[in-house]
Amino acid sequence: MSLTEYYDSEIEVVLSIIDSFYTFENNKERQEWERARFVAFMTIKPHDSKKKFKKPSDLIKFDWEQRQLEQDIKDLKRKIKQSRRREQFLFDKLIK
Repeated sequence: MSLTEYYDSEIEVVLSIIDSFYTFENNKERQEWERARFVAFMTIKPHDSKKKFKKPSDLIKFDWEQRQLEQDIKDLKRKIKQSRRREQFLFDKLIK
């Protein structure tokens, strides 16, 4: 984005570009950490006589993975609730 485009644009556009940049940088950093974890896992795996490490996430869990797991659990619970409501609605309709 040139300086002229910056001054001509609205604040929402600038904030959106900044947000996209930080998201991109964050994803890049996550990939680097996951790559480092994978290398560490592959280095440790031959020496793991008790078969303690079956996947790289057994070695270390990152906080963004935990947040994603919590979000997935919330989504699953919400879908189960919707399904039960739909089931009850159809059951009630069938009985009437």
